[in-house]
Amino acid sequence: MLKKINKHFYKIVFLAFFTAIVLSFTPLSPWRAMNEVFIFFPEDDNVYFKEARTSLELLSKKDDDEYSLRWAFASETNKPAFLRKDMSIVFENGVFKGAKMQSLQEQLFIEEITTFDGEDSGRYDALTFHHAELHYEKDIYKSKHAWSKDHLYVSDSPLAPLSSFKEPLSAQEKESQQLLDTIINQQLDYVLEGLLEEFHINSEEYNVYSLLDLPDYAQTPLPGLNEKETFATLGRLWEGFYRYYILGINTFTEETYSPIGNSLPHVLIHQDGTHLLLVYEMKDGTRQQLLQMIDEVEAPS
Repeated sequence: MLKKINKHFYKIVFLAFFTAIVLSFTPLSPWRAMNEVFIFFPEDDNVYFKEARTSLELLSKKDDDEYSLRWAFASETNKPAFLRKDMSIVFENGVFKGAKMQSLQEQLFIEEITTFDGEDSGRYDALTFHHAELHYEKDIYKSKHAWSKDHLYVSDSPLAPLSSFKEPLSAQEKESQQLLDTIINQQLDYVLEGLLEEFHINSEEYNVYSLLDLPDYAQTPLPGLNEKETFATLGRLWEGFYRYYILGINTFTEETYSPIGNSLPHVLIHQDGTHLLLVYEMKDGTRQQLLQMIDEVEAPS
């Protein structure tokens, strides 16, 4: 379970099953009400993802200030699931830009393709959580999930044609990547320092990750955890991340807000393996924090 934490005490922030009406939105579009939630169930060892992918591509220049990008994600399981649900999110220069969800029942394959606009030079990062919910007799529910991600650097200069790359090849691209990464990382480090100070967190007691690091642990256990614990921990993390970060619910007041402009979150996993913290900053500078306890799960023999 996730719990809210402030300087002085913890509060329970939600029950095992969400009953609130939640929202789904695409970048820069109006929100629309949907009864969609992510719920973690024990891992289904008979199900696996044959494919899970996310991609970002530069399409074309719209005018002197804007260009269009293609954003796609897809996944396929080895057997149909009662519910297939993929949620993808995009960050622009380390700031939350928007999210897109596709949800289908009794399907093997799920795919979504959309476009959004960007301006000026920048780095775009897309992260997708691919989810399958399985229902069996006697009210037995299980789940499976996978992660994928992609990134894209866009160079938009009046002195050169609009261009993009994922990995730098030329000296100019390497310089552009280094400059963008330095600026973005410095800003994220500054935000993280403020969060650690605000919530009196000793970073030496934690392993610190950005949210974009999590797909790297889809097949590799997190430090101090086995594979089963890692799967359960990341699945439960997405429950609270979706509810509070993506849907925009203040973790301390329960008031709703537009999450566009949230900082790229950091995940801090305590070195004793008992809990993790999810921390980020809202556009107006308000700092947010969630606590998730980590349950022990026996590894397969």
